[in-house]
Amino acid sequence: MMKLKPNSTMGLDGVSFFVANLQAAFGPFVSVYLTEEHWTQGEIGIALTIGSVTAMASQVPAGALVDALRNKRLIAELSIVAIIASCLIMAIMPERLPVAIAEILHGLASCTLNPAISALTLGVVALAIARAPDRTRGALGIRFGRNASFAAVGNAMSAGLMGAAGYFISARATFFLGAAMAAPGLIALRLIEPVVTPFDQSASGLAEGENPGRATVRSSLALLKEPGLFAFALCVVFFHLANAAMLPLAAGQITKDAGHSAEIIIAACILAPQLLGAVLSPWIGRWAETIGRRPVMLMTFMALPLRGILLSCTSNPWLVVPFQMLDGISSASFGVMLPLVAADLTRRTGHFNLCMGLLGLAMGLGASFSTSLAGAVADHSLRYAFLLLSASGGICLMLIVFVMKETRREDDAPQPS
Repeated sequence: MMKLKPNSTMGLDGVSFFVANLQAAFGPFVSVYLTEEHWTQGEIGIALTIGSVTAMASQVPAGALVDALRNKRLIAELSIVAIIASCLIMAIMPERLPVAIAEILHGLASCTLNPAISALTLGVVALAIARAPDRTRGALGIRFGRNASFAAVGNAMSAGLMGAAGYFISARATFFLGAAMAAPGLIALRLIEPVVTPFDQSASGLAEGENPGRATVRSSLALLKEPGLFAFALCVVFFHLANAAMLPLAAGQITKDAGHSAEIIIAACILAPQLLGAVLSPWIGRWAETIGRRPVMLMTFMALPLRGILLSCTSNPWLVVPFQMLDGISSASFGVMLPLVAADLTRRTGHFNLCMGLLGLAMGLGASFSTSLAGAVADHSLRYAFLLLSASGGICLMLIVFVMKETRREDDAPQPS
């Protein structure tokens, strides 16, 4: 078991717990809220797409920015403040333009927050490895698994509280509560020990007499040529094409069929898989360090197309809850694998955050097409919309089987103690 400085460990745990909940719960509660405000599924899909497109366009510049700036905590702090502001705008003004502004703000903040937290994690783990190299083999996967576990618990608790607020007070109250729950993340960030991760800089070094800016461009181009990056990016696209719209679509249908109980059912749809993900995430991180990234993704991502098929077979709001449990498997695995594979791919070239930005662009492409395309199809047939999403998940699995290669090195595997 790796040993980190207690404050850094608590800080990473706290940030994962208090902040990630807004990014996971934002979409479904927006769907419930706007459905109650008499928006159509197509209009809701467009609103969610605005945020996804904003994030998609900002991912690569944001990754380069996080790479360039040494103060990762400041970037994370500004991102949290922006997410809080987006919640407040959504709650106060549920009209077309303010909702679009809130989605844009949320999209911008999301694409800087995740790379910043991942970069802080890399720095803390690198420092732990430098202090005790013989006792920290495989520490990165374990730490990312722990991050995902605390994020899942935070998501579960926030979903329950926001669902209760929506049921007993109003759907509008969920966003005021969400803004309040994100604020402690600012305190948690201050507990993290300031470190400089080796991933901040290019691993290739400067040639004799070479301009630093030219060296950065050269190493960035080397990252684009890195074997495995394009294959994994395709997997990310189709994963989010399948995953992004599933719960928002189900949430809209639940709101129509369940009436005032919709907030409670939606909260359960988020709560149950997040609790399962909290249990599984540390194990997924360990498995990724022992048997490899690719086998773990293949086994866990199977839950995604199966979930779409099951959701297409029912209109009972309460049956959606057990079907959503499958999201606790696939999404928990994805949350661990994204930064872990990115760290593998940038081991030689550096530019971890740029890589995260490129993969974030892939996420944005998949998510934006998912919500808009599935929303349009759902206006005609909800069943066909879920089947379309399921087919996208199947393509993701085929890419893992036939295109993607293992990124873990043999010497990354944890050694027996």
